[in-house]
Amino acid sequence: MKIAIITTNFPRWAGDFRVPFIIDAAKALQAKGHTVRIITLHQPGSAEHEVIDGLEIFRMKYSPEKYEVLQADAAGIPSAWDKGLIYKLALLPFFGALCLGAAKYAKGHDIIHANWALAGLAAHLTRPQHHCPYVVTIHGSDIFKTAGNPLLRLPVRIALKNAGHIIAVSEALAHAGQGFGIPSDRIRVIPTGIDIRKFPYAGPENRENLLLYVGSLIERKGVIHLLRAMQKVKVKWPDYKLLIVGEGILWEELETYVRENGLQDHVGFLGPQSQAEVAGLMRRSKLFILPSTEEGQGAVLVEAMASGTPCIGSNTGGIPNVITGDVGRVFAPTNSDELFNAITAMLENETVWQKASQNARIRAVDHYSWDLLAESIIGLYQSVLGRESR
Repeated sequence: MKIAIITTNFPRWAGDFRVPFIIDAAKALQAKGHTVRIITLHQPGSAEHEVIDGLEIFRMKYSPEKYEVLQADAAGIPSAWDKGLIYKLALLPFFGALCLGAAKYAKGHDIIHANWALAGLAAHLTRPQHHCPYVVTIHGSDIFKTAGNPLLRLPVRIALKNAGHIIAVSEALAHAGQGFGIPSDRIRVIPTGIDIRKFPYAGPENRENLLLYVGSLIERKGVIHLLRAMQKVKVKWPDYKLLIVGEGILWEELETYVRENGLQDHVGFLGPQSQAEVAGLMRRSKLFILPSTEEGQGAVLVEAMASGTPCIGSNTGGIPNVITGDVGRVFAPTNSDELFNAITAMLENETVWQKASQNARIRAVDHYSWDLLAESIIGLYQSVLGRESR
């Protein structure tokens, strides 16, 4: 089978930390004997055409490089959308370039797999040129941020309505997709997986007194609530430090909060890190924490679990599908007191921590390996192609 993956976000180069799950999924499909081509948007410093591990990648330029601003940080379009009118206007050439790439480079393929609804719309509008059916994976922001906006809701609905099938990365996201008028039997839940080999298990002897957050520094990730919880952690657990990995528009504001509240010795901002560096931090940390107020799934939770790191996350979106009671704790979104209590529950009993660590690794291997999930995706492709051939 010849598969064209169209995506609005993709690693800028080999080993880049941004959305590594897209390239890992492509490699898993390729390992099953299929040919995979990736069509995405150019970012400053990236190659327009290259081959990484046998995957052919086309990155479409949409502006002179210094004006390619929509993915200036890892949060991508959702973050850029909130920065002002000039960023919203930049979506026009961005989307036009994505459509051009779909029309030109998806030709001759059997099926298109679009990641995020905007890529699905590009696949739909250019179908007269490439003649391929398409599947859309919705990841979270493309649904949650557009559901209440009539201007954005309509193109998303068009993209989903005309797809051969829709993949949602969590039950919560599948339900949200139905809110766009899509029947439940046209949405299938297949979670975002990981390459298990990149996240080896580490036992308690390898751990340090570290708490870890990895993600964008934007409002919906809820990092401010984690910092508020750290004000209590520094009293009860003074030897523990929170490491924050990521970038985003709230970075300066969050650093200011740390300074003003005397947390400098208990919180460190590491900025963006490579996937390998993140994996190393996960093996060193006692807990991984994701305090989002909105989340499609939280693929980074699975990476932590594979490393044997128990997880704490807010009880929203797809997070409770990942963090079951035997691998960590969930807390009410924005409730820093509940978050502190969850941290305490995991740290004060070493037996509880060790069981959660072991269970986290087992759950990641059994439910989130791309090697297993690729079979489900291929089966879905075959179902769509079977319907198209009738």
